[in-house]
Amino acid sequence: MATKQKLIVEVVDARNLLPKDGHGSSSPYVVIDFYGQRKRTRSAIRDLNPAWNETLEFNVGKPSNVFGDMLELEVFHDKNHGPN
Repeated sequence: MATKQKLIVEVVDARNLLPKDGHGSSSPYVVIDFYGQRKRTRSAIRDLNPAWNETLEFNVGKPSNVFGDMLELEVFHDKNHGPN
């Protein structure tokens, strides 16, 4: 049986985010893209200093195929929680 390799990314927190909802706050979440996979955290409702403390797992192919790939991380405002 082949062993599946995984990349584990821990999204801990963010500080002093810019307000994005027009009312001095934001509802941020993190999206991470790696090796053709996209994962996201939960939204931190109206929090400019969110603490997600979430672990995201990505399946990894052969090391020779993965080392050239880039991990991309973006922080977005969740428009479902207040105006943008």
